[in-house]
Amino acid sequence: MIGQFVSIGSVEWNASEGLIRLPERLTIDVLPGLLKKENWFKLPVKQIDFSKVRKADSAILAVLLSWSANTEQQLTIIDLPEDLKTLVNLYDLENEFSYN
Repeated sequence: MIGQFVSIGSVEWNASEGLIRLPERLTIDVLPGLLKKENWFKLPVKQIDFSKVRKADSAILAVLLSWSANTEQQLTIIDLPEDLKTLVNLYDLENEFSYN
């Protein structure tokens, strides 16, 4: 990867790659506060790294779809946890993203 990560609250951001590395917990009880406080929606995200995520629910799917709507290319998802893969398939979203 080119460029370096900088911390923006609980996420790490690599601007040159458009890559965001998400925090350990992405559930409906914490996600709204993180989004409001840390302003993730303003980032020009092209790649999402889930390697640090340990607990997540369907709330993060809305965030992924929002980022997807704001980019001209297909979002790349890195290390998507199995429980989220199940939800992506359940909601028929597997073609919305590319996967690494």
